[in-house]
Amino acid sequence: MTASATGGAARVAVVTGASRGLGAAFAPMLAEEGFALALGAREMAGLQRLAAELPAGTLAHPLDVTRGDSVGAFAEAVLGRFGRVDLLVANAGIGIFRRLDEISAREFEETLRVNVLGAWAVAVAFLAALKESRGMVAMVSSDVSTRTFPTGGAYTASKFALRALARTLQQENPEIRVLELRPGAVDTSFAGSTPGAPGKEWFLRPEAVAETLRLALRLPPEARVEEIVIRSTAQTPEY
Repeated sequence: MTASATGGAARVAVVTGASRGLGAAFAPMLAEEGFALALGAREMAGLQRLAAELPAGTLAHPLDVTRGDSVGAFAEAVLGRFGRVDLLVANAGIGIFRRLDEISAREFEETLRVNVLGAWAVAVAFLAALKESRGMVAMVSSDVSTRTFPTGGAYTASKFALRALARTLQQENPEIRVLELRPGAVDTSFAGSTPGAPGKEWFLRPEAVAETLRLALRLPPEARVEEIVIRSTAQTPEY
């Protein structure tokens, strides 16, 4: 998908939480698909290392999705640089796993602020540009956005809410396409884990999730995929 395919202007993809994990896997795939890239994250060192490996012109900009001023500055920088947005990958997220009677109010609130309010804030910030380009929003959710498990109360509540947010965004804005991307266990540093650590051999690799998004992006524009669940074949298929 090159500049010529968009009337001379390269399509632009915005990725939040791009400094590591899934975000860092989405970025090179999107570059291969011909997107100009705008990457945001709180951790700038990792973000800049990633940007250095990507095509010239990639924008790496600090972004804290829980702060309105940070979201506003990020959106201003992206639109100032590129003038358009064709894809938003709302990937920033955290996981804190404790029993409901052990998790603190601060931890519960932080989970909701990042995973739900952060995704909402970024989507709203780029909504006008996405509607103009008739673009796509990919909400990176989880296979637990429809089920629960012990110690996952705060996290699953945030993903149930993100699912509702994605559905409502689609209903209110038929000009765009909204995808809820629902990966199972992925071998990243999510929730403080170590990539490649013993016991994680059966986890999905981040690149597999990126390839799933690639499939959705390559569909014709009249096709709308509203959700995709992807799990390792070694993960129990729970519903």
